[in-house]
Parts: sequence; C-alpha cells; structure tokens
Amino acid sequence: MRRPVRSLLAVSLLGLWLGGCNDPAPEPAPAEPAPEAPAEANPTPTPVEEDEGDDELVADGEVPTEPAVTLLEPGRGSPQELAPRTPGAAPQRVVVQVRITEGRKRKLHLPVVRLAGDLALQSIDDGGSKYQWTPRSTTVLAEGDGVDPEFLAAFESALAVGDAPGPVPLVTDRWDVVSELGLAIPTNSHAAEVLVAQRLALGHLALPIPAMSMAEGSTWVVHRRVDLLGIPAWESLDCTVEKIEGRQLQVTANVRFFGVAGEPPAGTPLGLASITALTGTGKLNARYDLHTALPIDMQLQGKIDVRTAEGTKPQRFGFELRADEDYLARPDPRVVFRGQFVQGGLIRGVVPPDTKVWFNKKKTKVSPEGDFLIGFGRNAAPRALLAFSFAGGPTERHIVHVQERVFEPEAIDGLPPEMVDLDRETRKALGKSRMKVKRIRNKSSDVPYFRDGFVWPMKGPITSTYGRKRILNGEDKGPHWGVDIAAGVGHKVKAPAGGVVVLAESDVPLSGNLVIIDHGHGLSSSFLHLDKLKVKEGDVVKQGQVFATSGNSGRSTGPHLDWRMNLFDTRIDPQTVVEGTP
Repeated sequence: MRRPVRSLLAVSLLGLWLGGCNDPAPEPAPAEPAPEAPAEANPTPTPVEEDEGDDELVADGEVPTEPAVTLLEPGRGSPQELAPRTPGAAPQRVVVQVRITEGRKRKLHLPVVRLAGDLALQSIDDGGSKYQWTPRSTTVLAEGDGVDPEFLAAFESALAVGDAPGPVPLVTDRWDVVSELGLAIPTNSHAAEVLVAQRLALGHLALPIPAMSMAEGSTWVVHRRVDLLGIPAWESLDCTVEKIEGRQLQVTANVRFFGVAGEPPAGTPLGLASITALTGTGKLNARYDLHTALPIDMQLQGKIDVRTAEGTKPQRFGFELRADEDYLARPDPRVVFRGQFVQGGLIRGVVPPDTKVWFNKKKTKVSPEGDFLIGFGRNAAPRALLAFSFAGGPTERHIVHVQERVFEPEAIDGLPPEMVDLDRETRKALGKSRMKVKRIRNKSSDVPYFRDGFVWPMKGPITSTYGRKRILNGEDKGPHWGVDIAAGVGHKVKAPAGGVVVLAESDVPLSGNLVIIDHGHGLSSSFLHLDKLKVKEGDVVKQGQVFATSGNSGRSTGPHLDWRMNLFDTRIDPQTVVEGTP
C-alpha cells in the first residue's frame, strides 16, 4: 500500500548539482539541426543491441500532474539513521560524461564529452541546496576519420572552460531540479545541446528521499518536472535503497518520462523542428556520499521516442549520463599509491593494517603491513572501482580514472615464413606451454617482494615497447606484450625486483630460453630469448642479482631481452614501474 511521507516541507534531500561557466544564462537561441556525427567519433562504442520488439516505448501508469515523493515500502529490518550532510567540506573533483545517440542502431548523435570540476556543498535544507562549482577541464572524445575537423574545432572551442575559470553558484529546488543555472548558453548549437544534456545529468546527481532514517530495501516514487534534452517533461523514478554502508548510500531506480501536455519546447531540441508527443524509459544506478552530498558514481541510461507530428513514426534517441568522483584528485591520507593510473599501468598501494581492498568488485590480497597491487590492461576502461574497509568498518567505494593511451603499430617484413605461420607441431607445443605458464601466473604468493620497487634488468636501447600491434609479413599477430632491450648475446640480466623463480626452462616455443620470477601477490616478470640460465625453479633472487644472460633464442630477429610483466592475467607495461631508460 502506498503511504505518503510527512508533509513535503519536511522532505529531506540528497542534493547535488554541477555547472560550467559563471556568466548569467541568456535565453537560448533556436538551435540548428545537428549533423549526424559518425559512430567512429566515439572511442568506446556501446555494443549495438536490438530493441525487444518495441516499435514505441510504452510508459505504464498515469502521467504525473504535480511533484511528489511517496514512500512505498519501509524496507528490511530497522531503519538506519543516514549520515548527515555537512556543508563547508573541502571541494571534491567530479567528472561528468554525456553521450547521446539516435536511432535504434544507437548511432552517435554528437561526440562524447567529459567535464571535470571541483564541487562543494554550501547549504542544504528542505527548500533545496546550494553548491559552488569550479570547472577545470573539458574533454571531447572524438576519434576516427568520420569527424569533420572544422566542426570538431568549433565544438571544442565552444565547450572550453578557459584559462582561469571562476567558481559558479549552483542552486536546486526541493526536488533537486536545477532552479538557477549559472551558465552561458553557447552560440554553437551543438555545444548548446551538450549543455542541455549536462543539465539533465545534473538533475540526477541529486535525488529526493522520503526521510533521513531508512532501511535497505526501502522503496519510494518521485514525480518531478525536468528538462529532458531540451524538452519539458515529467519524470517518475521508482527508487530502491540497495545498500547503506557507513556514509554511502546506493540507490537504483526505474525511470519513466512523459511529455508535458500543452507545453511545447523552446527552440529545436535534438535538431527537431517540432515535438507533439514524448515517452521514454531509463535506469538509474547511483551511489552518494551523504557527508558531502556528492556522488561517488551515477549512471543514467535511457531512451525516448519523440513524435514530430500527429500520426508520424516516432524518432528514437538514447542517452547515457555519468557522474563520477575523481578519487585521486583529493589525496586520502589513509591510502598511498605508487605508479601510473594509465592503460598498462601497475599501482602499488599501502593501506593501514587490517584493511580490506576490492578492485572492480574482486577482493585483492593485502599483506599484514598493508601492501596491495592493482593493474590496468592495454584496453582498460577509462574508469575503475576501488573499495576499502578500514579496520572492520563499512565498505567505502571510490572511482579512479584511467588515462587512455595510443599504441602505434609495428611492422616487420621479410621474416622467414616459418616464423609467422607456425606448423601444427609447434602450435600444439605452444598451446601446452601457454597453459603451463598461465597456471604459474595465476598463483597468488604471499610475500610482497614488489615492496621495494623495480629497476631495469639490463642496460641498452629500447627497440620495441608494450602494446604495439605486431604486423609480421603483413599479418596482424596481436600486440607485443613486453619492452625489448637490444643487447648482444651474453650480457648480464639482473632481477628488477626480488622474488622466487617459478619457471626456468629452455627451448620454450617462441619464447626460447625463459625465466619467470614471482614478485608476490600475483605479480610476475617474464624474460624471453635468454642465452644462459643461472637459476633454477624455487630459487629466491634479490633485486639486482644476475640470473641469466641475454640471447637470441626462440622466435627472435636478433639478440635482445624481452621483459614482460603480468598481474595474474593482466598484462602490465614494464616501463610504467621503472623510472627513466635502461
């Protein structure tokens, strides 16, 4: 049974809002229809998924006529007092990403845009909330041959935050809908579309809640007016408390959108000359920090059907809006990181003893002294999830951002055919060898030999680097997973860090004479194409100890050392763990 909460004047809000510039917002000029930006403009395309036979979205239930927050179910167990919001806390870096698509094939409507800024809560009460937002950077994620350079240049210029952006006061009403927007509307119509989408994202960084005492499983419904990509709309959110962990609140919501009868939009939103009807659905997943009234991460995915005239076939638009904290922008004194948060990077962390750590929802080994490791593969996503439980306390979840890299291909021609196209016997032996190596790498030893860092295993010029696609005799043979150091046969190879020799084997298919050193916690170094091996399996080596000499064994085009690193199955770039050059 539906039970209304206390009077609306007593509704508690979890407030948040973001913005960009500090000029007053003029009336938006009519926007020109947006050109079709090709899907190649998106560096991380969403997989195409066919809709489940829905020629038109159908939103169940009555169209709302006034704002409301109504409690549906009290949840499981006794209600918990939610952590209070504290105005005046230090600003937190937040990154907002906007992605808009069109059509059922989800073609990119405009390039994806990320905005970063510092946000601080100034006040919050039952009437709304006030924040201060200082924009820091805007990134347009456009790659590929299909993006017109002139369009892109004008688009980026219109969204630039400037050399010295000032703080912007931001205000929401009691429904956490933006009521004061301290932004100048760009004259560039495409940038203006992005700003409107940002406004929609900002309205979902906050969420009205029925009380500050709730239980997991509590459900409630929110009706409110929103600006839906420039179109006046009603929004209904069917919300559920998924987790209450300390001062972090995890919420999910099924979302429905309805056009506002008799209220046409201003201008030409989404490049449409007229709009007569709108319906839409979406899904919200968000976690908030109650203390700062800011998001840890928020994602709103939705799709809307818009009719431009009575009796016409609806046009489909989709959107994905994200807002994530940048955990690394404000150092946490409880956690120390060493390394690079980049694709291929390795991070050595230290936390207080008795701390539990999770990386992308998988538990990470932590030494008694607090050492732990996380790593990012060549194609790592631009954001990753870290979670901590300090001394048995509640779990804290945080978002870290991972820098993307460009890996240039490397072509090697004129190789003997047998080095490129392996015969059946070699392929069979290679498969067995790889399974053996995989079993070795997937062991998680307890001793953190990696604690003292890494040094180069030998001196010499670097001839090839991690992540580059190897094009051998015109055939793509996949990425090169190590760093190659040129050296003649017989040069000393030293352990870059302490560890246990877990493999010392001659004539390994392709790798030649191979040594693998376990540095602890699933981190290992592999050394390929060696000449003489000076260690055996089970030996413990110290950093700087000579364990082999360089060679030209296996599939090698000349004498060199190929140094590779793995954190379990994740390929790590050795150059991210050492300083300078060999």
